[in-house]
Amino acid sequence: MRVPVALLPLAAFLAAPAPAQTPDRAGHYYLRGVMETGSELMLHPDGRFQWYLVYGALDLFAEGRWAERGGAVILTSEKTKDVPAPAFQTLSLTVRDRALVPPDGHGAYVRPADEKD
Repeated sequence: MRVPVALLPLAAFLAAPAPAQTPDRAGHYYLRGVMETGSELMLHPDGRFQWYLVYGALDLFAEGRWAERGGAVILTSEKTKDVPAPAFQTLSLTVRDRALVPPDGHGAYVRPADEKD
């Protein structure tokens, strides 16, 4: 059985695995609950992320791909022109309600609209 050439892109699309990220998880997050530390995380809908953390004179950066699996958002950094030395290889943030909690359990990344006053 031969597949018409015009249907090959459709077949490739249907055979590709579904993205592991949840579309509503994408957004701009800020680290809350950690004194004297500033950090932001941007989860783009296309599966890319940008991250930074500032503590005193220490500035850390990373960017790469993200996916949501098993109750966690997994950040996998990649070397880029803008970030040639990422701060981490892989970072797993536990999903707790709509917040993303770092491995040490201190603080949480939240979106401003999700914060409860």
